Amino acid sequence: MLSAMFGSNLGYIKIMYLYLILGIAALTITCQDICKKKFNQRSDKGSVLFGAMISLFAMLFFIAVNRDWSFSAGQLLYSLLFAVSYATTVVCAILAIKHGSLAKTSLIVSCSLLVPSVYGMLFLNEPIGFSLILGTILLVVALILINYEKDPTPATLKWFLLVTLAFFGNGMCSTVQKLQQLTFGESGKNVFMIVALAMVTVILLGMSLFSREERGHYKEILGKGIVWGALCGILNGLCNYLVLYLNPRLPASVMFPVISAGSVVLVFVYATVFQHEKFNLKQNIGYALGVLSIILLNL
Repeated sequence: MLSAMFGSNLGYIKIMYLYLILGIAALTITCQDICKKKFNQRSDKGSVLFGAMISLFAMLFFIAVNRDWSFSAGQLLYSLLFAVSYATTVVCAILAIKHGSLAKTSLIVSCSLLVPSVYGMLFLNEPIGFSLILGTILLVVALILINYEKDPTPATLKWFLLVTLAFFGNGMCSTVQKLQQLTFGESGKNVFMIVALAMVTVILLGMSLFSREERGHYKEILGKGIVWGALCGILNGLCNYLVLYLNPRLPASVMFPVISAGSVVLVFVYATVFQHEKFNLKQNIGYALGVLSIILLNL
């Protein structure tokens, strides 16, 4: 699809460069999941404070790489929308896991990157081809096969509302980034993220202060989580930085499904090679479909 869109105006070197950036973005998502897993193995409390650590270090990453401090008042609304979406995702995903199934919650939130993809197709007049539609369908099927497990935990109305908010919150994060760049271009994109992540950090710190579970355990949580929180935050910052770079160069309908499918494949490689995990037939089929979806999304 990339070669079809850009034709002779974009050489193969530039196409491969964009694929490399896509691959790195997918890798950062996989590494973030590993960091979160490591933290959960070390601590059974402090999820909100850990989220604040992630947003803080993601903000510090953007401060470190930023060279353009221009920022208009109009961008403040986009920063606020991103902050609300980001904080909603973190908090609601945590609560959804607490009040329902971990596997089902992870599956639904994983599909949220299709929100900016659908938005691009419906409202930005991005090209829709048979390979794009089939690739997106295969990606959804792959995620279901990989993540679905028989779980006795009942799906309550509370869980359904929480996971729905987490789904749309995560999808809106990427959609808001796309809209901000369509409106303001490349100018001030890093400051937009710095302001948004500062808001997220303040929101999550405030929630942690009012959390009965976390109050009085800050030293313990920081001791167990600061290293993984810092690493996860830097990776989160890098991921968002790469997405901001790719936004004006690739259609959302291609970029986000490829990143999602790529992260699925990388998780499979990590789990197989480093964790020595064994997968059942459905999961192996799911990973194979994930690879096929990447191929179709780029035809």
